[in-house]
Amino acid sequence: MKERMTITIDKDIYDLLQELPRKVSLSEVISWSLKAMFQDIKIGRELSSEELKEWVDRTPEGKDFRRRLKEQWGPTIAKLDESIAKITGSGKKKNKKHN
Repeated sequence: MKERMTITIDKDIYDLLQELPRKVSLSEVISWSLKAMFQDIKIGRELSSEELKEWVDRTPEGKDFRRRLKEQWGPTIAKLDESIAKITGSGKKKNKKHN
């Protein structure tokens, strides 16, 4: 069963997403990304690239998704990765000692 959800994202991410081909749906990408994030949480650490590939490939749907994502979005994914790294890096708080 699928449910609808409204999300808010930064303008630069939105602009990058608008450039992507539509053979892999944005909803599908978000769903798989969230599933991967929750898989990380379950194991208590970040999945390695190989572990993520193995996890996605466990089902025929995951294999098909990864194949289509790589074929259609491959070059653009690098741009998204850079933007995500900027966002996640800026969200970390630095410890400051108060005198």
